[in-house]
Amino acid sequence: MELCKYPAKGNIRTFHIEAIQIPIVYNRYGDHDPDGLLYVLEEEAEQIQKEVRIRFEQNPPQPYEKVQPLVIRANLGDTVKIRFRHNLNRRLSIHVQGLSYDVNTSDGAAVGFNADSTTGGEIWYTWYADREGVYLFHDMASPGSSEESTNIHGLFGAIIVEPPEAEWLDPQTGEELESGLMADIYQPGKPAFREYSVFFHDELEMKNKDGNQPTDPHTGLPSGTTAISYRSEPMRNRMPLTHDPADSGEEISMSSWVYGDPAPPILRAYVGDPAKIRLVHGGVKETHVFHLHNHQWRLEGENPVSTIIDSISISPQECYTLDILYGAGSLNGVIGDVIFHCHLYPHFHEGMWTLWRIHDRLEDWDGNTAGWDEDSAVNAVKGQGKTAEKR
Repeated sequence: MELCKYPAKGNIRTFHIEAIQIPIVYNRYGDHDPDGLLYVLEEEAEQIQKEVRIRFEQNPPQPYEKVQPLVIRANLGDTVKIRFRHNLNRRLSIHVQGLSYDVNTSDGAAVGFNADSTTGGEIWYTWYADREGVYLFHDMASPGSSEESTNIHGLFGAIIVEPPEAEWLDPQTGEELESGLMADIYQPGKPAFREYSVFFHDELEMKNKDGNQPTDPHTGLPSGTTAISYRSEPMRNRMPLTHDPADSGEEISMSSWVYGDPAPPILRAYVGDPAKIRLVHGGVKETHVFHLHNHQWRLEGENPVSTIIDSISISPQECYTLDILYGAGSLNGVIGDVIFHCHLYPHFHEGMWTLWRIHDRLEDWDGNTAGWDEDSAVNAVKGQGKTAEKR
């Protein structure tokens, strides 16, 4: 929907965003970027930096769950005001792709004769949420793709413009959500849906747990790393949890039963849940092919005769909304773990894959089947209620 088709005027939605520099640990094996950069909500910056330091001192270093690309949301018609600040020794900014703004005050760049809207300390930006969808934002004070620039180290995020009057709640608690990769979206007069933000990014400056360049165990040559949302599960690390030689076969190399869960965020749903994937390319170089097993969507989501596909190419700074046909599990009601990944095998092999876990029974927020009030839980999932309370 475009704003011109919606007569109501929106409100002002304000976010205080900070850029911080921390080591980003990409998996349980200790692969990390020692010079990681990320946008965070200002009120979470201190806690994230503290917890990251604690986990980075472990052997091997371990990831912290709140280190994830920043995803904020607004309703169609909202005016979005961003107070951006940092205390790093360089100029930084936030540049949004696809929303309207005043180029002289809110472009987040220093271009030609336009005013410089990057900052060495603090600046305000104003964006207009005039079209539904997902929109990448990133630093444009340092737009290069080298290791001296910022994007390659993680300085990107997204804003999602939701339908008018929609609400977004935490999928686990049912509480209002300030930011997050995953949300349950409740919209008046329409079914609720699961919303998943998925960031592909590449060309990572990665060190292993010993601080060295990762190498391929078969060739001894340097090994690249690709990622989903600041996490990566390279096959160079992934060894079976058992000692049975039969468990080392490629055909089960993505099995959580044998190898454990992959590091990138696992999407979760109940079979039949309506679902949308907000796909974002936050990287700097490679084109990727997003492929989701067992599910399909239309190339043009609102066009009922558009081509049905299960893969889509995505290049740097592109964003797509994948409105999954028939919801989680598709028409045949698939349950269990469904793989999605970059279909270019070197990128898949270097860590760009994870799972959509589709349940056929009610789960509590820890993933254990016990203690739920079934009616409340089902109502929350299907959009008829907003909380799922334990007995």
